[in-house]
Amino acid sequence: MRRVRRISSDVHIELTPMIDVLFLLLTFFIFAVVMMVRADVLDVNLPELAAGHSPERSIPITIAITQEGELFVNSELVALENIIEHVQALRVEQPEGALVLAVDTQSPAGMLISLADTLTGAGLGEFSIIGHRSPAETQIGDDQTGSP
Repeated sequence: MRRVRRISSDVHIELTPMIDVLFLLLTFFIFAVVMMVRADVLDVNLPELAAGHSPERSIPITIAITQEGELFVNSELVALENIIEHVQALRVEQPEGALVLAVDTQSPAGMLISLADTLTGAGLGEFSIIGHRSPAETQIGDDQTGSP
């Protein structure tokens, strides 16, 4: 009697390439979300604001005042005496970049006043102070931003 060979008809699906693609997509989207946040303000607790408007879509020059009273220009620690040179150097690279101040709610008020006076004295009087919108003031259809 003749033997009949049976060919295995089990379908095998490899999951490894699919998992690799999913991890690549996940990595891409996480990186994209991180890059969308442009206010590099370190660990600063922003105050709640009731009034304001949406910022322009240019890359801002961010000056942050921490709780301890330290000044950071785009995440770089800078002394108050050297802040004008840093900001003017960044203005050359980004002439359309808005000047944005991010001030911690527990920071010394005198530091904000000194910074505003220094900036205004150097001809950089056009700046914005950022915060996050208070939940009670948020209206549907309002074009104002929430937290940065």
